[in-house]
This record gives sequence, structure tokens and C-alpha cells, in this order.
Amino acid sequence: MLIPHARIAAATGVLLALSLAPSLPAYGSPPDENAAAPPTDCAAQVGYPHNKVMPGYAVPDRRLGRVCVPFSRLTPAPAGYSGDYRVREFSFAAAQRRLDECRAAPPCSALSDVAGYEPGQFRSTGLVDPTGAIDPFATRVDLADIRRPAYFSRAPYAEGIAAAEKSTSTVEFTVPAEPYEVINRGTTEPVRLRGWYLRGTGVNAPGGRRVRALAVLLGGRTIETTAVQDPADPLYTKDATGAYLGVSYPSRGTEKWGARQWREYLLALHRAGFDVLTVDKRGHGISGGLSADNTLQQGLDMLRMVDALQDGTGLRALGPDGASRTGADAARRMLGAGHLARTMPILLGGASQGAYATQWAMNANLHRWCALDTPGQPCSEPWGHRNIRGALLLSAQWGFPFFEPGDLVYAAAQAEVNHFIYAPTSEPLAGLGDWPATFIAQGAWDEYQGPLASFSAYRRTGGRAELALVRGPHSENEHGPANVAYVRERLVRFAVATVTGAPASGSRFATLRDALAASPPTWEPSTVPTAVR
Repeated sequence: MLIPHARIAAATGVLLALSLAPSLPAYGSPPDENAAAPPTDCAAQVGYPHNKVMPGYAVPDRRLGRVCVPFSRLTPAPAGYSGDYRVREFSFAAAQRRLDECRAAPPCSALSDVAGYEPGQFRSTGLVDPTGAIDPFATRVDLADIRRPAYFSRAPYAEGIAAAEKSTSTVEFTVPAEPYEVINRGTTEPVRLRGWYLRGTGVNAPGGRRVRALAVLLGGRTIETTAVQDPADPLYTKDATGAYLGVSYPSRGTEKWGARQWREYLLALHRAGFDVLTVDKRGHGISGGLSADNTLQQGLDMLRMVDALQDGTGLRALGPDGASRTGADAARRMLGAGHLARTMPILLGGASQGAYATQWAMNANLHRWCALDTPGQPCSEPWGHRNIRGALLLSAQWGFPFFEPGDLVYAAAQAEVNHFIYAPTSEPLAGLGDWPATFIAQGAWDEYQGPLASFSAYRRTGGRAELALVRGPHSENEHGPANVAYVRERLVRFAVATVTGAPASGSRFATLRDALAASPPTWEPSTVPTAVR
């Protein structure tokens, strides 16, 4: 039994591209998952975080002949099911029906299980070095107190992000209190989201022109934009039995492991010419908010920030010149003259929980959407930003459509009792075919949701799309340096091609086996390749 607020894991994931192949099955529609995921034919030992033998596929390997690529299993849709199983059986309406059935046969454990909800918050910034610590709930924070890229030039960090100092504004956006805060806690105080805006020089496009483009990115659960990570601190250690055990942070010289790698993604897009906007999500780091759990609101926040860049509503910024500005003046100073926020190509993206938020944002931008966390679930027309050109999903997760059917009741229970939505129901998945571009990356032995979920989603995409699988666990930060660099490079290449109209590249895959076979032959360091005879 899964209770989303209790099992939301710390985390913050792989690429394989697109070149239409007429002989392959049609894309833009759900695949036959039983055909897409043929039976496994080998097994291999996996290190961090599983420490166990897992099933896999035997694939060619230049050095060893054949190796077993293990992966997390996911039960395919029922064979012969008529219609789209993932969409029809895992919608929010289906969740409500399950809750009604539960309530009709008391006691309803789903309601009692969520009754003691205590919202999660992640506030590590400033615990190792008090520099940069602020009161995230303050209504008027001095933005100069927030760490900027130059801070990370100091030892032992020596991060490349420091090179973005002269292009960076520290920003604060004001967004509405979420339903849990208003209904359960009786506060209507707006939430302030804080982070960075890195102004780019423009993305190189064919013909020598430069295209100003924006990437709006949210980190994974627990990731804080300005938390420190000592590069000497390990992700895990090995105990006397040979098992790999994760190290708990904040400790040593690190506030949040993974923050460094997250900033490297930001920097890579910035170096490619993108403007990059990132903030700590609600309930994280230097942003306000009583709860870190409502990904629907976090997705809407992405669209609210795009709105604020257009008209300046609720915006404050501290520029690289040291001057503070508000409103439209702040937006103009960050973006430059004209109405770029209304016309420049925009990509929305995130990792893990940030990928959940991105799915909600893309759905609300393109389709009629409903406030599922609000009594009465009022619906609205699409947000309608036509210059949002696609989504970048790292450590991709797809929520309830790929959980066990019995878990779905908790989506409706949390929405009714605590007024939040964590894992998406099937509404974003149902609209994937309308997304103009989609990049999906995931680890093969993701500990939260197997790669069949990402493969199924990828096959539903109707526009430009890439799927990248790497040989590692869930987090896009935890695949080992070579795989992290690979994902980062492919992400940037996809983003550049999307905003400049360059041709798509890569390969389409008929089966999950094909996608795993195409993953780079580099392994997360705690897992040794298993040769197959």
C-alpha cells in the first residue's frame, strides 16, 4: 500500500533520441506494453541502492560480448484490455470512484491513513555555512543575503556555476497560498519563490543567428538551488557485508548531495546560450510554503513565473549590478527590451518531483485543466502560452498510472482531506501526444518506477521526442560522472534543436529491450557489468 505523502522519496535520470522509422509502430498512441516489454532473459547484481540481483536483458557489449542490463520491473497493462488502460483506469475520476467505494465499506483505511498528514519541508541551506541562510517565510527578504553563483567559486566547491555571476539576477516571485494552507491551516499569506535568473547570450541557430530562449527548471525533491555540496563527500559508503549504504546529509561539508550536479545542468544550458530560470520549489530551501508536496501547485507556479516575466506582477530581482528592482522594471532588466517573455521559445523542465510539476504545467498550458486539490475541483481553460515549446524530464516519473491500482485511492483521499496532489493521475499522460517536444531521461534500475513507464510515455509523444536510459538508479545526479555528463550533453543538444528548429536526431525504439540496449556501456560505479554466456 502506498501513501504518497509518507513515501515521497528524496531524489532528483537518460536519453535516446528520435528519427522516424516507417517500419516501427506508430507513435502518439499507447503501446502494447506486453509486446513492448518482452520477457527478461538474464539477471545481474546491482549495487547502490538495491544491493540485490535484478532481472534484465542480455545485450551486445564490445568488451564482454554480451552483458546483462538489469532494470526495475513494472507490470504491463493487462493483455487484451480495450482502450487506454493507463489513462482510463488511473484518472482522478477513477481515484474518486475508488474513494467512494472505500467510504461505502467503512472503516475506510485510505481516509484514516492520510488523517495525520504533516507536510514535508526541506530546509538545509545554511546548516553547514550560515552564509546564505534566510527566513524563507519573511515577507521582505534582503535578496543580497542569498548565495549567488560567485559564492561557489570558493574552496572546496570550485564550481563552474561561478562563471555565471555577471549574468545572474537573484529573483523572488510571489504566488498564491495553496489550498492546504488556506483550508487546513487558515492562512492566505502568499508564497515567495526564490532562486536565480541566468541571462543567456542566445542559442546558436542555423544561418549564424542567435535565438534568445528560456529554460524554466525545477530540481527534484529535496534539491535546493543554493545548498552546498563538498565534492569530497560521498553519495554512499560500503559496509562490512559489501552492501552500499547512502550517506545522510546535511553532514560533513555538504548540505544537500546532488545540488552541485543540479547546478551543472543549469550551467550547461546557460553556456549553450539559454536564459535559465530556477527557483526552490514550495517548501524547499530559500522559498516559502508550508508544504513541499503539492506538485500540481508547483507546476502552476512554473506558468505563474512565465506570466510574471511578461508583466512583472509579484516579481523582485537583485541584478548583477547590485541594484534591486521590482515589477516590470525587474523583468525588463533581466530579459532586455521588448516583450521577449511573450515571444521567446520556452522549455519547461525538472527532475523527479520537478518532472511531476512539469507534467502538470504542460497539461495546464495545453489543455482544459481542473484544480484537483480544491473543493469542487473548478476547471479552467488552457493557460495558452504558445511560445512554450516543450518539456525536459530528468529522472522521469509518471505517477499513479504506473503505480499499483490499489494505490490510486490515496490520490483522492489526500486531495479531499489535505488538499494536495503529489503524484499525477493520468491527466498529463493523456495529453502527451499534444506536447510539441519531450525529452525523457531515466535510470534503468530506478528504485521508484521502472523504465517501462518512461517507454510507454515516450511512445505516446506525438512531436519531437527523445528517450534516454542509462545504467544507474533513479536520480539524475547519481548515475556516476560519465552517465551524468552524457545525460547533460544530450539534454542540451535536444533543447538547442528544439528552440532553433534543427532536425531531430537519434533513434526510435520498438521495445524496451531496444532502448536499454542503446544505453551507454557505462555503469554507475557500484555496479559491475555481468557478462552473459
